[in-house]
Amino acid sequence: MFDIHAAGYRIADRTLLQATTTRFVPGQVCGLIGHNGSGKSTLLKLLARQQAPSDGEIYFAGHNITHWRSRAFARQVAYLPQSLSPTEHLTGRELIAMGRYPWHGIWGRPGKQDLNAIEQALELTQTQRFADRLVDTLSGGERQRVWLAMLLAQGSQFLLLDEPLAALDIAHQVDVLALIQRLTHELGLGVIIVLHDINMAARYCDRLLALHSGRLLADASPEQLMDNQMLHAIYGIDMHIVPHPTAHHRVAVVA
Repeated sequence: MFDIHAAGYRIADRTLLQATTTRFVPGQVCGLIGHNGSGKSTLLKLLARQQAPSDGEIYFAGHNITHWRSRAFARQVAYLPQSLSPTEHLTGRELIAMGRYPWHGIWGRPGKQDLNAIEQALELTQTQRFADRLVDTLSGGERQRVWLAMLLAQGSQFLLLDEPLAALDIAHQVDVLALIQRLTHELGLGVIIVLHDINMAARYCDRLLALHSGRLLADASPEQLMDNQMLHAIYGIDMHIVPHPTAHHRVAVVA
């Protein structure tokens, strides 16, 4: 699990994330929500070791993350940033195979365990039909499924996803989030995901952390967080909470 002890981040005299203390455990989809610049991506980058905390400490599996070797950490934690690497001339299978780098290194040859992990990732994400297609020819939703397959092939216990729904239409957003939710619960993964749509977050996440101006404002279940006053504090606008017409969860509507 991740244990965060008063971890914060600042650049010069600007604080991007105030001292934050919380914990992330496997088996949950945990959504990070809040307005732009609230500290969501900063928190995710600290967990992914893309940035070092200015204050406090972060532990993974009982060890300070600064003490983990890079490849050993990558075997446990996979990170998908907002800006994805170019995939020119890569097929789906070749991209997914890159997830095995932490296990055999850049010069190592894939072995049977690597090939099995790739095939399992293809099966779990139902991306077999994209295996031999160029990634750049796929739709946005199809590409996201292949990237998720790459993370699964990596064999990590935690997946850190920074706005994976950006630029996807509503149908593909639902498809990708439903896939993430299913895989989390089936495989016992820990998923921490940055989302902007509060209704999508409440529908597909087990837990929500709301940030505002770099401060952790709330850490609650979707049912607890879907409250008029709480959403106003997070987003600064009035919202009405109404029951979903067919399901059991609640929906936020801008007043």
